[in-house]
This record gives sequence, structure tokens and C-alpha cells, in this order.
Amino acid sequence: MTPERFRALIDIYGADPAHWPAGERSQGQAMAPLPEHRGALDAAAALDRLLAAHRVAAPDAALLRRIAASAPLARAPRVPWWWSGLGLAGAGLAGTVAGVLLMSALLAALPAPAAIDLPYAATAFGGMARNGSEE
Repeated sequence: MTPERFRALIDIYGADPAHWPAGERSQGQAMAPLPEHRGALDAAAALDRLLAAHRVAAPDAALLRRIAASAPLARAPRVPWWWSGLGLAGAGLAGTVAGVLLMSALLAALPAPAAIDLPYAATAFGGMARNGSEE
């Protein structure tokens, strides 16, 4: 651990090693007794004590009542329950119609396939000679 990282560690997490990241705790504790870090550790410990001593008073009941009275009331819209299902069905129908129209336009733009003689598509009756009777 570098001295810069040690100073950053105590600036971020304070002087108590229990608050330091577990991966850096043992290296930080090894550097803590060095005399060049004593001043930074003492300053961080003083700040930790100052922050730990600060207490915020609980709000009084009058303040809580004023906050609750000033809060806007939540009002649910007066919409029938089936409107949401109707909107979903309408969106699905619109998507289906758009898809049909798009595919119709794309298929209409393609050329029609020519008749192709496929030898593997012949039936058992395909090789029979014509005798002139169309029965």
C-alpha cells in the first residue's frame, strides 16, 4: 500500500480500521503506526469523534402534523377498470393491421414465381403416356 492510498483510505473511511475495506485493512493497519501517518490519523480520529457526537433532535408532534396536513391527497382517476384492457387490445389490433399491410405491400412488390419443372416433385402418375382420352 502506498502512503497516498493510506491517506485516501483514512480520508474516505476514517481512522477506525473496522470501517476500512477488508482487502486493505491489514496493509493499512501495518502502516498506521508509522510516524509520518500519525498526524493524518489523529486528524481523522478527531473528525470521527466530532461526527459521532452530533445528534439530530427528533421532530416534535406539531411539525409532523403540519407536514402531514400539507401533503397532497392522492386521488385515483375515475376510470372504469376495463379501459386498460381495451387500450391493450386496441394496441394489439393496430399492430396486427400494420403487420398485414406491410407484408401485403412487400409481397405485392415481389415478382411472381415462374413455373418450374422439378423432377423430384413428380408423382407416380407423371410418367404415364397420354392416350387421348381425358378421363
